[in-house]
Amino acid sequence: MFKQLLDTNIQLLTNPARAWLHISRSSGRATMFNTFLYPMIALCCLATFLGTLLGSGSGSESLYPALMHMGVQFFSFFFSYHIIAILVSKITTKMYDTEYDRKITDSLTGYSMVVVMLLNICLGLFPNFRIIGWIAQFYTVKIVWDGATVLMRIKEDKRLGYTMMVSLLIIFTPVVMDKIMSVLTNIR
Repeated sequence: MFKQLLDTNIQLLTNPARAWLHISRSSGRATMFNTFLYPMIALCCLATFLGTLLGSGSGSESLYPALMHMGVQFFSFFFSYHIIAILVSKITTKMYDTEYDRKITDSLTGYSMVVVMLLNICLGLFPNFRIIGWIAQFYTVKIVWDGATVLMRIKEDKRLGYTMMVSLLIIFTPVVMDKIMSVLTNIR
């Protein structure tokens, strides 16, 4: 399973068009959740936990903040994914006259979050690279651009607008959810 997760991440980062072709032929929604989204969320949580634990010193007083940050991370990505998937399905059907297929919409949303999640893993362990992380996450636009063509079959003249809307949702929804969850849990 780890090898498949690593292969998917590498394909999405190095050749998104080919990765989307492979994803479009794969077995479905449950596969995306079980082999990609949930393991990536778990890795994000683990990186946040370790980064907080190692960054705040040793002892039992650093365990509670590490667990809280990990929980915030989990709920932020979990809710972000579902919010983005709902909004992408609405955008796809209402604005772009494309038939709604939940499996395809969920796949586009989940797999397109790869850059945001990988950067979150890196930033969880190495928080001093935030500026580089902000710049690098705009590679999400390229991944969504190829996914809009291969997976969603958005027409050429409408692809730019669709790509920008979906990319902005994928980039900024986890940030907003993280802020909301941090305020609700009174951390950071």
